[in-house]
Amino acid sequence: MVVRAADYWSEWLQRTLAVYAEALLRQVAAKLVRPRNQWPVEELIAKSVAAVANPAVVDRRLKELDPAARQILALIGHSRQPVWNLGNLVELAIALGHPDGLKPVFDLLSGGLLYPYFPSLANETTSPRVQTFEQWLGFAGPAGLNVFTLPSIAARAVGEDLPLPKLSTSDESASSPREADGIEIPLRLAVLWQQVSAAPLRRTQQGSFFKRDGERLSQDALLSAAPADRLADVVDPGFFLAALAEKEGLLQGVEGELRAGSLPAAWDAGLAAALESLWSDLFQLVDWNPQSGWRGGEPSVGNPFPSAYLLIFLLLARLSPEACLSPAVIEEWLLEHHPYWAGEEIRPSRKQPWVESFLLGVAYHLRLVQAVREDNGSWGVRLSPTGRWLLGLAEPPSLESGFPRTLLVQPNLEIIAYRQGLTPALIAKLTRFATWKNLGPACMLQLEPETVYRALESGQSFESIRLTLEQHGTRAVPDAVLDLLRTWSDKRERITIYPSATLLEFANAEDLNEALARGLPAVRLADNLAVVVGDDDIDFRHFRLTGTRDYALPPEKCVSVADDGVTLTVDGARSDLLLETELPRFAERISTPSANGQRLYRLTPASLKSSGVSVGTLETWFQQRTGEPLSAAARLLLTASQTPAPVFRRHLVLHVASPEIADGLLQWPETQGLIESRLGPTALAVAEEKVAALREKLRVAGITTCSPEGAQ
Repeated sequence: MVVRAADYWSEWLQRTLAVYAEALLRQVAAKLVRPRNQWPVEELIAKSVAAVANPAVVDRRLKELDPAARQILALIGHSRQPVWNLGNLVELAIALGHPDGLKPVFDLLSGGLLYPYFPSLANETTSPRVQTFEQWLGFAGPAGLNVFTLPSIAARAVGEDLPLPKLSTSDESASSPREADGIEIPLRLAVLWQQVSAAPLRRTQQGSFFKRDGERLSQDALLSAAPADRLADVVDPGFFLAALAEKEGLLQGVEGELRAGSLPAAWDAGLAAALESLWSDLFQLVDWNPQSGWRGGEPSVGNPFPSAYLLIFLLLARLSPEACLSPAVIEEWLLEHHPYWAGEEIRPSRKQPWVESFLLGVAYHLRLVQAVREDNGSWGVRLSPTGRWLLGLAEPPSLESGFPRTLLVQPNLEIIAYRQGLTPALIAKLTRFATWKNLGPACMLQLEPETVYRALESGQSFESIRLTLEQHGTRAVPDAVLDLLRTWSDKRERITIYPSATLLEFANAEDLNEALARGLPAVRLADNLAVVVGDDDIDFRHFRLTGTRDYALPPEKCVSVADDGVTLTVDGARSDLLLETELPRFAERISTPSANGQRLYRLTPASLKSSGVSVGTLETWFQQRTGEPLSAAARLLLTASQTPAPVFRRHLVLHVASPEIADGLLQWPETQGLIESRLGPTALAVAEEKVAALREKLRVAGITTCSPEGAQ
């Protein structure tokens, strides 16, 4: 979740009011601002934004509302999520005992304390003009109808009494409550971020994952294995993490893929801030729920779970801090009062139990509830101090770790991270430069060149990595580890970036050496390549200029394909540096150049097999670099191992006088089944065992045949 500041929501409100029709805006302002004059539209919008930022004005308008409308705002305030689906708010109102769940929502809309939410406003695109709120109901798109309020408005309503019952509590239990450390889900989100950084998750046009990527989420041990502190199983845990990560901003949808985004800034602010962000994300999950698991790509038929989550936590809030409640009791209340599940006509599949899995598998590991073992062996739950704080019912608890030194760096580049000292901020730091290998009471990470390069590319340095390991280490970092980290860091730091330069290509290494000996102010890049930062000191009369290259343009067609389909000739005057790295991946260099001195490459079974290049990739390369489709010979070498094995069969060839006779024999039912295939216009292949039968059919038709030796 992206945490928005108060001024962000004020600006968003101003944009939203700007799409109200003037008549509607004046109706809303008449209740909110109560203008005495006929103010212009721009001034009316400014006055409305200022009014909702004034606590005294908001309190007066809240008192004028019906209790049902105040309760809706209070529910939004408890969730800490200012954007809600309209259907979920209607469900909440009905569950609280208000049969017309839409009326309090419309009262808030017309009173200027709740507003339609248009995501298109973020991109400054044209949004529909809202003539009336009844007409706005017809705007529903793929995401449905959403509304929002300012967090400051919802916070003023949090004290409103909610008509929720105090459900019967479980029997007294002598066992002490169990509370998770709150870092299980951040740890697994960090693992998912690393995996998606290596390879994105691809999504179909319908929104589901491709089979291979779905298997990555469902079968990976670190994502799907039960945690050490397991109380209940979660349906499709890997997909739950993917849905949560997308809301958290760790993963971002780009061109049909989920790619790694940035690790949340809330993690750097401590465990409380990280849990607060994840708490708000729960009410935005659409593609996953604790009853059915992953639902991505399925038609949307309503998502009642966000409203049910909030009701569950508020029912627990009705208890005293020491009392606990059975998940089955909560589920029974939901089945009776939540409109999605209430009623005799509801399908049995809708009533499959899920509350226990949600509370003990998700909420428990988010540190929202505590679990208490009852005398009958089942689990009871109650709100944790963190859960009460997130609902706005208590002060924030102290969640800081008392073990700042929790890492053990070993000479083999393994890092042991003892769980009791891990924080979201430390998890984020470790995730950037080491790979998670095992999760448990003692987590294990591995330092690798690729992970260190990734950290350096994200802005870290050798010193920042060293400082993290030393500040949180239980022992000094081994010298061998520091030496390797310094070596890997130095390799990247040796890379020099030239804003502009002149690249010189020589025919061979001897020519380059001679030019450098004559005083060419260049830096050698390869055996035959050198770069010059400035070209003022170059006497270009001694060089043959082949032109400049703009690498932002599409690749240049500079390769020709020989008749054999596997020999590639490079046009040196039109080639570029990218081609020098592309061809050696899948083709072998021919040491002897062509007659005019051009470089030659050849596709071989060995070069194609070792490259791992796919048919689609090579087809694209051929079109870009040769302007021709992939040659038949190259396709043969790429796909030969995947085709059925060819079979040698003995056949006789029947030669007829004309193509018309061959057509007739292939069409006549009496001879059609006796001919294996057509080899040419007048040549037909016949199996040896069918020759006699075919000869007889030809005789009946009046055709006399000759034997292979020429006899009648």
